[in-house]
Amino acid sequence: MRRFEHGGNIYEHPHCVDFSANLNPLGMPDVARGVLRQSVDAFANYPDPSCRDLVSSICTFEGVLSAQVVPCAGASDAFARICQVLRPAKALVCAPGYSGYEQSLEQVGAQVAYHLLDECHGFAVGYDFAEAIDSSIDVVFLANPNNPTGLGVSRKVLLACLDAARAAHATVVLDECFIDLTLHQGSNDLLAIYPNLVIVKALTKTFALAGLRVGYALYGDVGLATRLCSAGQPWAVSVPAQLAGVACLSERGYLADSRSYIACEREVLAQALEAAGMVVVPGVANYLLFKAPRNLCDAFLEHGILVRSCDNYVGLDKCWHRIAVRTAEQNALFIQALKEVAS
Repeated sequence: MRRFEHGGNIYEHPHCVDFSANLNPLGMPDVARGVLRQSVDAFANYPDPSCRDLVSSICTFEGVLSAQVVPCAGASDAFARICQVLRPAKALVCAPGYSGYEQSLEQVGAQVAYHLLDECHGFAVGYDFAEAIDSSIDVVFLANPNNPTGLGVSRKVLLACLDAARAAHATVVLDECFIDLTLHQGSNDLLAIYPNLVIVKALTKTFALAGLRVGYALYGDVGLATRLCSAGQPWAVSVPAQLAGVACLSERGYLADSRSYIACEREVLAQALEAAGMVVVPGVANYLLFKAPRNLCDAFLEHGILVRSCDNYVGLDKCWHRIAVRTAEQNALFIQALKEVAS
């Protein structure tokens, strides 16, 4: 179980400030809180299996057609469905990268080929990743931005990967769960050009809805989308998740405020880490990957701070850590603990 461990385990550390889970530091939007409070009686009903209102909101938010949308119980549900339907024999993933891809692939017996990102080149995804996509590859998993590095994928490299995958008759699963919390543009416009492209997103991170489990996949191939709808449970997205999702997707001002806030606080944390002698990967997401001289997780716990150890990521060791960008007040607590831990 250690291999697929993620952040956010506040249940073992209930009194800690959680820097291990990458959620929007502004928290759930007020409009979603209000809707959930007012709709408690609706929780007695079965959810709409077609998620009609949620799909409509996703279409407006993403600029896609309803036939291209498959709502899911978070991104992990989407990855599992994709693997169940495609049944790939072999998949290509970046390392370090989110271990959920590997978990979903192993559930269908797929062989996982790792493309190791070079620390000397800052863990950036380059053209060599596209060159690794050959006729033996059925599915390619790629994240923009990557988790845990926080680095985005350049449009030119992404296009090279999509072209290589199309030539190899492979599907590209593009994880853009964190893209809406960055200043970078998403890749929805490519769905019309590349039917072999699937984009996975989650409201979990963007709107701090981790406990409600709501996300979706966007497809260039409408036929594949139809198959994915049938692959999940009939009521996969709960009533409160659908209601909160609809409310959140109308909050454009909230997202603009979130991006500005995260960019500012990320820089504060990065400067503090560098001043403490840490090696910081200059990511663009709402989290930072850094390397310390030793594992600092236990030391931070003594100060009431929960950070994400990255020793279970392929390509990283116990010296690597990931922290979320949280509120200014919480970040100040982290920085104070960092000074004491690093001294």
